[in-house]
Amino acid sequence: MGVMIKKQWILFCYALSFFSRVPVPKSINFKMFPFHLGNAYLPLIGLLYAFVCFSVYSFMAMFFEPVVSVVIMLCAGLLLTGAFHEDGFADSCDGFGGGYSKTQRLAIMKDSHIGTYGVVGLILLFVLKINLLTNFALQGDYDFFYLLISMAVLSRFSVLSVMQFSQYARENEKSKSTLSSNRLPYRYLLTALFFSLLSLCWMPLIWAFVCVSTIGLTTLSSGLYFNKQLGGYSGDCLGFLQQLNEIILLLTVTALLK
Repeated sequence: MGVMIKKQWILFCYALSFFSRVPVPKSINFKMFPFHLGNAYLPLIGLLYAFVCFSVYSFMAMFFEPVVSVVIMLCAGLLLTGAFHEDGFADSCDGFGGGYSKTQRLAIMKDSHIGTYGVVGLILLFVLKINLLTNFALQGDYDFFYLLISMAVLSRFSVLSVMQFSQYARENEKSKSTLSSNRLPYRYLLTALFFSLLSLCWMPLIWAFVCVSTIGLTTLSSGLYFNKQLGGYSGDCLGFLQQLNEIILLLTVTALLK
């Protein structure tokens, strides 16, 4: 039992160190278990992200208007993750917008410079986020908190889905991302799925069904598009998908409220 707990703690620290800027104990031996198993904790990292964001929002809301509090909350979220997913979103916009072949698209994504498509994509992304989150924050703190959890957790599980049923597009490339792209054992994936679905418990059942269906369709469509354009996915594609599904969930819940 102690060995199992230790293993899961190390895997959680894998995920925490890879998907966020939260420091982990230096004494941990990261070579003890396969790195990719830590991906199963990605939805849990989303839960941590939601807690931090809501805490920042709640504190700032005592002094500022909701829109200012939301902007500061998003800044805190960027600091927590190191803009990990937003960077992938911008690189994907540049790659798919400016590339004409698999090789060219992957090369553009790997370039550290941001292009026009990436800039425009990030502007539209944050305009939508700030607008939608502000409107939802006005509905009440509890629903806003639950929404943050749902969008952070489910969008991250969608990343696991693409990793599980597609292949990594960058061939013959040895990197940390390559090591983390291996498929999860199904017991890990199903556990992550169960945990992710729990994030919808606050919704009416029909709402939860609509949200899962919408995100499932977006994830499937994106995975097929990645396969067509790249022959698989890259780390940037996963960041793009995570951010896209956050917006999709926000739009879906907003539409359901009308």
